[in-house]
Amino acid sequence: MSDLLFFPMSMPDETLHSRITRYHFLSGNRTEAETFRDLFGSDPFGVGMLPKKIEVLARRLPGDEERNLEELICGNTTFPAYRPFLGIKADTATSPNRASVYSGTARIPRREGTIHGKARICLNCVQQDLIELGYAYWHRSHHLPGVTVCWRHGNPLIHDCPNCSHPFYRKLKLLPNLTEPCICGWSALSPASELKGSDLEVKFAAFAHDILKRDLPLISGEDLSSCYVRQCRKRDFTCGELVSKAKLFESIRMKFGDEHLSKMDGAFGKCQHNQWLRFSYRGGQMDLPLARHLILALHLFGSADKFHDALNSELILSSSSKLNSPTKTKQQPSKKTQHRRKIETLLALRSDAGLEYLWKNAYQATRWLKENDSTWLMAKLSAEKPEPVIVEKTNDPRDESFAAIISSGAEDLYRIQNEIKRVNKGNLLKLLPIRIGSTAAARQRNLPLVAQQVDLQQESIWHFHLRRLIWAFAELIRLGLPLNYGNMRLVSRVPGQVLPVLISFFEWDLEEFAKKGVDPDKILKSTGVTRKWEGPPGHDAPLGGYAYRPVRSATQS
Repeated sequence: MSDLLFFPMSMPDETLHSRITRYHFLSGNRTEAETFRDLFGSDPFGVGMLPKKIEVLARRLPGDEERNLEELICGNTTFPAYRPFLGIKADTATSPNRASVYSGTARIPRREGTIHGKARICLNCVQQDLIELGYAYWHRSHHLPGVTVCWRHGNPLIHDCPNCSHPFYRKLKLLPNLTEPCICGWSALSPASELKGSDLEVKFAAFAHDILKRDLPLISGEDLSSCYVRQCRKRDFTCGELVSKAKLFESIRMKFGDEHLSKMDGAFGKCQHNQWLRFSYRGGQMDLPLARHLILALHLFGSADKFHDALNSELILSSSSKLNSPTKTKQQPSKKTQHRRKIETLLALRSDAGLEYLWKNAYQATRWLKENDSTWLMAKLSAEKPEPVIVEKTNDPRDESFAAIISSGAEDLYRIQNEIKRVNKGNLLKLLPIRIGSTAAARQRNLPLVAQQVDLQQESIWHFHLRRLIWAFAELIRLGLPLNYGNMRLVSRVPGQVLPVLISFFEWDLEEFAKKGVDPDKILKSTGVTRKWEGPPGHDAPLGGYAYRPVRSATQS
């Protein structure tokens, strides 16, 4: 028997977050906490693309739990659009079943969950849904990655109030009722603007919606990559016998334009073009976000029908090639060969190794050879060892010039300007024109002057916080904002426990700063501290970044 008295039926293309919101209003619950306890038996949490407790809701609905789970995932989330691009696990490649629908959600890359922090609507859809269905709701197809316009009306999707910028999506909150006005008085039922997206944006939105609605076949990452590569060859994106990703990338840029691609794909907007397209796969899955899969599929195939046919053809080719190719069983080497190889490896790595060393580091192999192949073992141990060749290593000829680059670049990093970066090993090495070994031992061996400059120029965490705080003084004064602890912490990002310590230690008069203004470089110089400053006396507690974990001693006194 169901634990729920009712749960609203799904509207066409409705998100699960929207159904939960409708349940909240129809049930008469006063708070989000009551609604989440009804549906999930827990406190409110971020619903996002796929709620973490969706199986609890499926269990509480009437009917079969597995069927409910499948209907919720396939009917009210964007998971069906991800499914054909997630690859296939080895254990489900031959017999996927209904349970594998939910298990496949675990293969969605974690980064994809972070892009669903906005709730988007098309104003024409709101009004049309209210007239035709009697209720305005939130559509799945508006929340697909890369989609910026409505596939039906071509209107740009909005994620906040056009008047006051109040966001529709708030963490741990339900979605707003689209028929109720905003806090500023604006209503989603107001006449929609005539602004339309470009034809290419509408085509991409329609393609993404078609992929969401279709039951595309499950396909492995290897076969999906082969499908892309095969189409690239047909479209002449090649360089000799190889696929030219450079040609394909430029063709996509020419067709979509940098402005549209920046809105559709976050990495492109940040100019991260290196390896933007890749056909490699790992763990049976291609390493591409969904938006890029959709861009690539639309550009190569032109329509969802052709893409669907290409996937089916690739599956046929893949299955036939596996049937026709004879399975070759690799012959395992004999036990004698395995043990001999192990002993030869140990003797090659350590020329002074004797029988005692072999007993200690390869007991099983040594014992077997001692009992069954003693002549060979003793001959190997008594053989004349070759003299080790000593290779004189020379320093990298670029060592001196690289050290000069770090020395001059560090001074630029230390200047208090618009962007404050900590002068640490990573940022110092980024100044070099090439990437060098990140391990300290490798730098000390090949680039001793560079290693010396890196150690010399690094600043302490206390000095970094000091620079950021002084920069925050100047920024707040420039913007005409008061120098209070809240503003200083917000702008400087300096930990709250550090702010009063620094201000008290240097005896700064914040009111005087606000009246006369500040020169950041002069204030920093007047402190008289070095770049390796370890903080005020008595404040030697460790200060780390977001990844800091306290080191606990193995022995507790």
